[in-house]
Amino acid sequence: LNFKRLMAEFRQMEAAIAAGSEPHILRCEPVEDNLMEWEVDLSFAAESALQRSLESLAATMIDPKLNRVVLCVRFPVEYPMTPPEVWLRRPRMKHQSGPVSFGGRICSMLLASAGWLPGTSMLTVLKEVQQSLVDAGMEANSTVTVKREYPRASVQLNRLQTELFPTANGFCKDGMTALSPAEAGEFLGDLSRLEATDKICLPFAYANEIYQRAEKGAELELPMVFEIKTLLGRKTHCAIFEFVDGLPDMHVLIPKWVMEDLDIQEREPIRVRGVGLDLIHSVMVQPHSVEFYHAVRESQREVHELLTESLSRFSALTEDTAVPIEIGSQSFDVQIVKVEPRGAVRIIDMDVQHHFEFKVEFEPAPDLEDEAATKEYQDRVLKNLKLRRELSEAGREELAEKRNAARTERFLEVRDRARAAAAGEEGAEGTVELVLRMPDGSQVKGKFSEGASVSALAALALNSKWAESCLPWGVHLCMTFPKKALAETDQVTKEFHRAAVNVQEEQAPQTDEELFRVLRDKRTPTACSQSEPAAVEAPPLPARSEDQLLAKTQRAFEMQRYLRAGYSVEEASAKYDAGEILPPTAASRLAAPRPPVAQRQAVPAPSESAELQNETGDPAEKEAREKEEQESRIQEVINFTGVDRDMAEQALKDNHWISEMA
Repeated sequence: LNFKRLMAEFRQMEAAIAAGSEPHILRCEPVEDNLMEWEVDLSFAAESALQRSLESLAATMIDPKLNRVVLCVRFPVEYPMTPPEVWLRRPRMKHQSGPVSFGGRICSMLLASAGWLPGTSMLTVLKEVQQSLVDAGMEANSTVTVKREYPRASVQLNRLQTELFPTANGFCKDGMTALSPAEAGEFLGDLSRLEATDKICLPFAYANEIYQRAEKGAELELPMVFEIKTLLGRKTHCAIFEFVDGLPDMHVLIPKWVMEDLDIQEREPIRVRGVGLDLIHSVMVQPHSVEFYHAVRESQREVHELLTESLSRFSALTEDTAVPIEIGSQSFDVQIVKVEPRGAVRIIDMDVQHHFEFKVEFEPAPDLEDEAATKEYQDRVLKNLKLRRELSEAGREELAEKRNAARTERFLEVRDRARAAAAGEEGAEGTVELVLRMPDGSQVKGKFSEGASVSALAALALNSKWAESCLPWGVHLCMTFPKKALAETDQVTKEFHRAAVNVQEEQAPQTDEELFRVLRDKRTPTACSQSEPAAVEAPPLPARSEDQLLAKTQRAFEMQRYLRAGYSVEEASAKYDAGEILPPTAASRLAAPRPPVAQRQAVPAPSESAELQNETGDPAEKEAREKEEQESRIQEVINFTGVDRDMAEQALKDNHWISEMA
């Protein structure tokens, strides 16, 4: 495992999220500081069916966290030489043939060993995953009672890795053409009986190939079990139904239901490989639908007994695949969640008289109504309704306060403007006496100088108790006799003496938008707002201790190696805590590729070059070429792995200067 590469990938993800350069990647965190497992939150284009279904689900479930997809990204011990696993955690999708298995594993060419490139960044991986989910038309399952999360994947990574299941009988064919019995029926006749099994048919010539190999002394492994691997890396295992005479070379017949489960299209190229599997010890299954329980109830049989009997009819079981279970005249898909002792097991045995039992564990169907989950949902609904009522009441209070603030601001503005226009006339002194009749029936008397502005009358009205309690939007003045509306530009004359002036209230705007414009207009530009807006800085990256990340990742790495060696989780944990470390083995790492002779011959070490000096060319020139080639390979290792120069040089020396091995 390349820790520095993992750390660099993680830091790149953090930086992209903080800078906002990848707006649909919302979160990326190592699980319990273990860099071999990340949790990633993804959103999608607003117009996509997937994002619309997520928003609908969040609204239905009254849980805003459901408007995104949570992924689990897990890195194998050979990363970056082998691809990571990407699993959906939540919410559950509507199941359909496509890039997501019923168990939640995301499959794509990029994540398959055939399409994986060690230099691929995790940003590229996540963008590929995001696009594949949108292109496949995936949608979140918005059924209220459905379980929100997928079952957690097994603790051990790559439980179906090729190295864990050595090739048996020397049989491995890449690029075989997959056919269903119906497709092959045109030239082979009726093969519908194959659909009742989980087995495959191979050309008759391959039987000769396998048995002739045994006649030459090679071990013949029985029963014959084969691994089927698709272009996207999906796998299943099955026995041989028969070797068919007339089936063309490089063709394989597969039951249609198996093809549909693995999303294999007619005539799609696949790999078929002979393998040896252990006998089953236990299996955990999950029905695809609650309809399974209804059928079991109607059959009046005990579910574990029925499952054990039905599963015994298959030749092999593989994790993250589905098998059909017949109940009466109906067929129901059941997911294989986990099998032991390995990720694939056989049920058939050469000793037909041998009877063995295996443990069947049960994972409830996703749409089986869970009383606890239902109660939680009901409690959340009630809590949300209560919160809405509280927010509604608080909102009404806040709105009333805001309206009052707008009226107060307008009143103070109008009164200050009237006072300013009155030019010191307060209605206390003058030769012209008059009475202001207020809208509430009260009266205010005042004395004004001849020639004073009518605004002084408005100022006197706005200083009244009526005005302070009513907060009028404005006032209009009108002489009662002679009847005349007064304007702000009018002046007080002798005609006003001992006259009565009616004060009429100007009504406030009817809409809140107009009412609140007063508050918006009040905000005056500041020096800060007049200048260029300050650049938005990316939020600081969370402080993480690389030493702690390294310690947790190292533990996870060694745990995976112990699990792959056959230890249980408890045994692996105990051995690591005791300080025991497994030595490197061929099973724990990929064999280093041998370079083409013409391009990747080992660079002679300095001590070797002296022996070759006398053969051809100038010794100094030859030594310079060797140093240049060595420097080129050092830089190649640095660029690929991210290690420092000394470490890269030492790795090349340890591997005879072959850069792929280093």
